[in-house]
Amino acid sequence: MIKQFAWIAIAAAALLGASSANANDIVVREAWSRATPKGAKVAAGYLTIENRGIEADRLMSASSAAAPKVEIHQMATLDGIMTMRPLENGLVIPPDSTVTLEPGGNHIMFVELVAPFEEGQRIAVDLKFERAGTLQTVFDVGSVGAKGPRMQIATTDKANPSTPIVAPAPPPATSAEPFFTHLCGTRVMANVTVTPGRSGPVEVLVQLEDGDEKPLSAEALSVTLSNPDANIAPATAVAERVSPDSWRVQMTAAARGKWSLSLGIDLKKDDRVDIAAPILIE
Repeated sequence: MIKQFAWIAIAAAALLGASSANANDIVVREAWSRATPKGAKVAAGYLTIENRGIEADRLMSASSAAAPKVEIHQMATLDGIMTMRPLENGLVIPPDSTVTLEPGGNHIMFVELVAPFEEGQRIAVDLKFERAGTLQTVFDVGSVGAKGPRMQIATTDKANPSTPIVAPAPPPATSAEPFFTHLCGTRVMANVTVTPGRSGPVEVLVQLEDGDEKPLSAEALSVTLSNPDANIAPATAVAERVSPDSWRVQMTAAARGKWSLSLGIDLKKDDRVDIAAPILIE
């Protein structure tokens, strides 16, 4: 009997040890977001998650005082069309691997913002993992056109371990990469990808969703680019439908800087919705 209790105690200790170790297996870093325009109701968040353990974990949910609803979204491309959907069963983080949530890819979506995100803000977020439990992190808010975190903690000063050494963020992505943004109105939302993200000829791809984030069809869609700071008059082009909920148009962004991209969406006859957001052209 004593031997049996001993084995039970050893097994229990092993389980407790595994649980405690697992809590340290998940490392979250480089969490960031972008400033949002006045009146914005959604914002996207990005981060890197490292699993140092020998078992897979899963990011199940997220919560924040900045928004009543925070979702984990998956970006996927089907037949050249980019779509966004919530991950109902969470995001798998394989063992001994790193998963990065980034613009144009999987991301955290803050829905029904309490207030627009402003550059320089720090947004507290709780991330709930299946095995590691709840981890608290902070998202640094960069500029409207930010393409990555502004800075990261690299190491500590050996002479003074309590003093962190702040390393500059990695070089910005090349301007040949697309610029992705999410537009949100009261009735219509849109995922917009501008390719490439530099001045000159660009392709604008728009995927429409309704308020429940389901694919939304429309009768017609136009895109307007304007840049009053560069004395460039607004230019409007009619988009071509490429799927029931997706549209594509070729345009020109003639200068670098912050532009305004507006969508004119004809849902049906005499029912038009206009939404807009800033974009950054390099």
